[in-house]
Amino acid sequence: MDTILNFILPDPATNGTMLFGAIFFTFMFMFFLVMGISGVAQRRGDIRNRILLDRTVKSDGSAPEQEWETMSNSLRFQAVAEGSVLLARVERGAKQGEKESEKSKLQRELVRAGYFGASAPTRFTMVRIGLTIALPVVASALFAIFGIEPQPSTKSAVLACLAGVGFLLPGRWLVRRQKKLEQECRNGFPDFMDLMVVCTEAGLSPRAAIDRIARDIAQNYPYLGANLYLVSLELRAGATVAEAIGNLARRTNLEEVHALGGLLQQTEQLGTSLGEALRVYSEEMRDKRVSRAEEKAHALPVKLVIPLAIYVFPVMLVVIGLPLFLRIKHALFQ
Repeated sequence: MDTILNFILPDPATNGTMLFGAIFFTFMFMFFLVMGISGVAQRRGDIRNRILLDRTVKSDGSAPEQEWETMSNSLRFQAVAEGSVLLARVERGAKQGEKESEKSKLQRELVRAGYFGASAPTRFTMVRIGLTIALPVVASALFAIFGIEPQPSTKSAVLACLAGVGFLLPGRWLVRRQKKLEQECRNGFPDFMDLMVVCTEAGLSPRAAIDRIARDIAQNYPYLGANLYLVSLELRAGATVAEAIGNLARRTNLEEVHALGGLLQQTEQLGTSLGEALRVYSEEMRDKRVSRAEEKAHALPVKLVIPLAIYVFPVMLVVIGLPLFLRIKHALFQ
């Protein structure tokens, strides 16, 4: 064994770097292998579920095949095909208790970050891998350019830390973007409720109102408008308003949207006035916005204590105490 290692790594000074490279490429190979196997398993599971669903529908005879379903040049077929992939992905990620693969979890997180494309998980993975490889390579190049020759163990540790930073950095950026878009949805949700009240009192149904509002609210709140467009697609695909609002709540992670889904479901079951219920709920959303602003205003003095104690109080102490110190010095030591 020692002879083999000496043949592979003849120079002891490069043992650390070569060992790090071997470990890194082994890790990347296993990562791609696991991702490929999970992707194949996920596709086979989707195909199996679709086959079972088709068998069930055809055995019941409740949904016969339509002519437009087999015509690729049909406008209705193209409209359904445009949103079918995204709707299937959202539906797969929205079911509670469903065992998700890593790709499905990543797709759901990317949707929450505003990336709805089918190739978003692949691009995100490539960016993560690229940063994981690029940062150690750039560090090695900088060591060679500036003539820095650290110890092999130190160099391996630095390169490993940079690889870890490159692997974790996209995830942290994704979390920050999710929080930013969540705040955007929280700010735009009261406006959405006001528009829902106006459209409902004008005689539009909730389905038509959401479809109309999605185009208008996207000018000021693009992410919220995109999610409302997904809601309209789900409604066109046959989902109920409560289910579509529930999926919207899971994508935006807002308690207000969860409450709206329950409100719409209760209104539909009890037969109460939808316009009046939405008006009351819209006023509550406005009150919550004011309450959050007041909460931030009241928390501001407490947050200012640390900056004042670090930057302001020492300066004031020097300005006030320095003349007194000089007078005492001149009086006692002259």
